[in-house]
Amino acid sequence: MFWVNVPFCIIGILLAWRHLNIDEPARPVTAAGKPKLDIPGLLLIAPGTSIVLLGLANAGTAAGFAHPDVIVRVAGALRSAFRRLRTAHSHPLVEVRLLARRPVGSASAVLFFSGFSLYGAMLLLPLYYQDVRGTTALTAGVMLVPQGIGTLLSRTVAGSNIDRFGPRVIASAGFVVVAAATVPFALAGPHTSGWLLALWMLLRGFGLGAVTMPVMVAGYIGLDKQQIPHSSVLTRTAQQLGGSFGTAVLAVILQTAVAAHPATLANAFHTAFWWSAGFSAVAVLLSLWLPGPQPAPRSDRASSTGRPADPVKA
Repeated sequence: MFWVNVPFCIIGILLAWRHLNIDEPARPVTAAGKPKLDIPGLLLIAPGTSIVLLGLANAGTAAGFAHPDVIVRVAGALRSAFRRLRTAHSHPLVEVRLLARRPVGSASAVLFFSGFSLYGAMLLLPLYYQDVRGTTALTAGVMLVPQGIGTLLSRTVAGSNIDRFGPRVIASAGFVVVAAATVPFALAGPHTSGWLLALWMLLRGFGLGAVTMPVMVAGYIGLDKQQIPHSSVLTRTAQQLGGSFGTAVLAVILQTAVAAHPATLANAFHTAFWWSAGFSAVAVLLSLWLPGPQPAPRSDRASSTGRPADPVKA
């Protein structure tokens, strides 16, 4: 399975080398010289990430996330990251300070919890079909197809209405659909209709597809050309971290529930699905922090009314 990725990577490198333009540096070299590499920050990446992952892993064996061992490890790594943020160079590789701006910060937070809703549940759903309903791995994969279809169907609807309603309304509605479509799995039993669950999967995918595009667009509102690449890195990183954390957290929740109810495996999955729906509900609240619909440019408003646009003042 790992070797399958190699030819795709090689093809991607060749296409990028052939077709992508070489842009000028977004950060011009100043009189002080080129930006220096943040050596302490670079050296802290590996141990900081390892400490966070070790802390989360210990949650499964240390009586939950509230155990001091888990809290100390995660909090210590986050504190080190904050200190590096305060002492970072004036020209960092990624401008983390953009998270203080509402569009970037809100989009990153929402994408973090969208990773919980998408990737975390992608761990639960196939295991539920195999362990509770007794399907094969192939059948479990087929049962996930409706979610992908729903995601594709919602992309066109969400993308064409971003300017009209704004990212806040579309993302909030999408997470409401995701949370509502996850609840049936928290109530389903081994003999619940597979067609009914497939319908809920379709709706769940529709909600997930409606979330990603408007939230990504929200992360670029009000930014200049030099800030857009930094925002892109921050928002995508938040989404990937949310997927990793969401998978780890829901795996620990499922493991704890299975240990508490070894004879009733379905109840353990019900607990994990309730948590997944709860994460989607938290994302609904965070979506209210996203920007609303943006006013049209002056030239567009003038053309729509038939009057010439005012000249742009220097």
